[in-house]
Amino acid sequence: MDARDTLTDEKAYRERATALLDELAHRARVALRNAGIRLDVYFIVPPSGDAILTLGAIADKEEWHNIKAEIGSIVRRSIGVEPAQCRQIICAMGDADDGKP
Repeated sequence: MDARDTLTDEKAYRERATALLDELAHRARVALRNAGIRLDVYFIVPPSGDAILTLGAIADKEEWHNIKAEIGSIVRRSIGVEPAQCRQIICAMGDADDGKP
């Protein structure tokens, strides 16, 4: 497989993820609720890079492992990416309000 095939596959996966975004979100909410996980999750399909679909959640380490287990398989089966990797990326944002109008 050459670089053009990889780019074509990534584009196809992103298009599939975008088309299935509402269904993925619904299935994720149901799966998390059934697993007793009471968190909101957010999906983003980036236009480029090595991620096909990005999942965001405010969770601790244990919750993240449960979320990854529940949602990872849904995403892999729906989009058709096998094997797929799930990576934890820790992000934080502080209050940027400096009091100016």
